[in-house]
Amino acid sequence: MKKKNEVKTKEKSLKKFELNSTNLRGLLTSLRLFIAILTIIFFVIIIKNIFFNKKVTDYPMIYNKKGGEIILLNKKDKKVSLSKNDSLKDIVYANNTNKYVLYKQNSTLFLYRANKKDESVKIMDKVKSYSFSPNDKYIVSVDSDDNLYVYNNKKNEKIVSDIKEVKAVTNDDVIYLKDGILNRRSLNYKKEEITKIEKNFGRELTVINDKYLIYLDGNKSLKLYDLTNDNNIKIDEDVSAYYSEPNIEEFYYLTLDSTLYYYDGTKSNKVANDIYDVNSIDVKNNEVVYSKYDKTYSLYFQKGTKEASPIDKDLKNSINYVFIYNKEAVYYVNKDNDLMFARINGSKVGKSRTVVSDVDALSFQKAKKGYIFLADTTKKGLGTLYITNSYKAKKIDTDVIATNVKISNDGKTIYYFKNFASNSGSLYYSKGNKPKLIDEDVTKYQYVKDKKIYYIKDYNKTKMSGDLYKYNGKNTKIDDNVSNLVKIGNEYNE
Repeated sequence: MKKKNEVKTKEKSLKKFELNSTNLRGLLTSLRLFIAILTIIFFVIIIKNIFFNKKVTDYPMIYNKKGGEIILLNKKDKKVSLSKNDSLKDIVYANNTNKYVLYKQNSTLFLYRANKKDESVKIMDKVKSYSFSPNDKYIVSVDSDDNLYVYNNKKNEKIVSDIKEVKAVTNDDVIYLKDGILNRRSLNYKKEEITKIEKNFGRELTVINDKYLIYLDGNKSLKLYDLTNDNNIKIDEDVSAYYSEPNIEEFYYLTLDSTLYYYDGTKSNKVANDIYDVNSIDVKNNEVVYSKYDKTYSLYFQKGTKEASPIDKDLKNSINYVFIYNKEAVYYVNKDNDLMFARINGSKVGKSRTVVSDVDALSFQKAKKGYIFLADTTKKGLGTLYITNSYKAKKIDTDVIATNVKISNDGKTIYYFKNFASNSGSLYYSKGNKPKLIDEDVTKYQYVKDKKIYYIKDYNKTKMSGDLYKYNGKNTKIDDNVSNLVKIGNEYNE
């Protein structure tokens, strides 16, 4: 009996071991699956951040002290003196980094470089104009004798004499006018070859994707110059204007006989005749709104070369403010200052409907979830702030001043002044929901990025200065006797 019991006990122990082993294998399998899922999520986040999230440059704040001194705040809000008495209008930020700032003292150009020493380097004397290349590797400048220079972070070299004007700067080249000729020259000063692009340059020049130049020559021919192979193509002649968008290689253009065309990258496609005005374009989606005139004005929507769809007819006045919104709708402001909405359905538009009356057409800005604008604006410039992406509008706040409304880089947050009078007001922000107060008695503010707002508070008109604060979720005083803030070009752009 005792041996049988021992055998049973061993069998039970063996079964328990097998059961525990099975459970352990199952646990290990689940753990491996969990780790694999976490790894996938991690890589998705990394890829999203690299390829889909737009980089927001954390620019340093630059401001004027009452006595004229220009101060730069580095990342740690350490104060760096740039100049003792100069103008903020001469400040130029780099395009993609917070490490470089160009500024002028008297007529001498300096480059601030954010490093351990926070040093400023003298670039040249007698400077007239200056800018960074799009990739920030070069500084292009012109002196008072019209000599063209390039600085490569080591030395400043004169590359051309007696130019008339710099028309464009790409990552690798400078495009300039000299003796009526449009020229191209490498930003690498060792490459001395100069390429003549156009002997009879007219007006207007646009750089697309650092690959192409679109321009009109002196005979009103529209040309497309390929920077990769120096090929210059005449697209059409007798052109009055062209309409392009950043980073898109297709474009619209209008000829002198009022015919509208769409250039698709290889050929021109006729869109419509008898055009009075091109009101709005969406080149990426091949959509355009234009108006015609025959005793009265008519507004049309057209997608590609399909039949035009009328938006509004028999108008006594031309329409000046038209917006195509995300392939979804056309907004426009009529002569009575009514905001009108027409939904896009493929190549057609629906019946126009009134969204809000008495709107301020100049206040329109595109946000992530629609357009923001003001309506019912008083003589003091205060109105009601709305957002819309349909035939209805949502009220955000009242008594908002039309100027100084700012949309964040991601298009989700709106910053604005409320109850602005006697040169100060309350600074608010809203994500389309309940507004939140940043601070009171604010004269001026500058958006750098979300959770990094600088503003001047308690401005004394007699002293012509106030206190500088930073808002990053909390309000921190930075400096006193501050008279002005430099404008930073951080903008929302889809």
